[in-house]
Amino acid sequence: MLCDLGTHQLAYEISGPTSTAPLLFGHCFASNRHFFDDQLPALTDYQIIRYDTRGHGESGTPVGPYRMDDLGNDAIALLDHLQIKQTHYVGVSMGGMIGQNIALRFPERLLSLGLINTISAYDDIGKQVWKDWVTKVRQSGATSMSDDLMNRWFTPDALHREIPGVVYMNEAYRSFSDTAFEFIAEAIIKDLHYSDRINNIKISTLIVASPNDPGIPQKASELLHHRIDGSKLEWLTPAHHLATLEHPETFNTILSEFLATQPKN
Repeated sequence: MLCDLGTHQLAYEISGPTSTAPLLFGHCFASNRHFFDDQLPALTDYQIIRYDTRGHGESGTPVGPYRMDDLGNDAIALLDHLQIKQTHYVGVSMGGMIGQNIALRFPERLLSLGLINTISAYDDIGKQVWKDWVTKVRQSGATSMSDDLMNRWFTPDALHREIPGVVYMNEAYRSFSDTAFEFIAEAIIKDLHYSDRINNIKISTLIVASPNDPGIPQKASELLHHRIDGSKLEWLTPAHHLATLEHPETFNTILSEFLATQPKN
């Protein structure tokens, strides 16, 4: 299905019963809504909403540059389109950045928040990594980043065994455009500065991270936990950045147990 936002369309899917509170999933950079296919069998009691962030999957790629507020506004516009006042939200990496944006700007729309392998702000070194990626994409195209990103996203063992998550991300990345790469990266570089504000998040929050994530230092995950009062921190290991694709069953257990303690409607 498509939600027309005027400047672009968002592709989305809904599954599950409508009698309970919905759960909105936000995927990682360079993937699409199918990132969460493995969660569907474990969450049959929920109305699941998955969507493609602008520039990803089947959604449109409006003219940039983008801001983080644009990405948060897209999610809220989708909820408005579906006439959903409140939802649980779970976001991975970029999706977790969007989740923080929503929680800080539209806290009344969230029943709970899941922040998975994500960060509240990059230091100068982290920003430079993104800037270098953009430079390389401008020079050689997004395909030139494929090997670097796959090694960042997955452990050597997962890559060697070609687990389903590796196969999926390889396929998703092949359809990711140079333009979307640059526009999304620029939003993250310029606007991801939530560390001094996340203590204002008062929503029940689950944080899932990996101690050996090459993209998210352990201290960054611990910062989220320490500054979001009452949050719960769980670790997935061994894993790199896309830990839920390496350990889908364990993640499903963690997420299901967390959601079981949250409002159902």
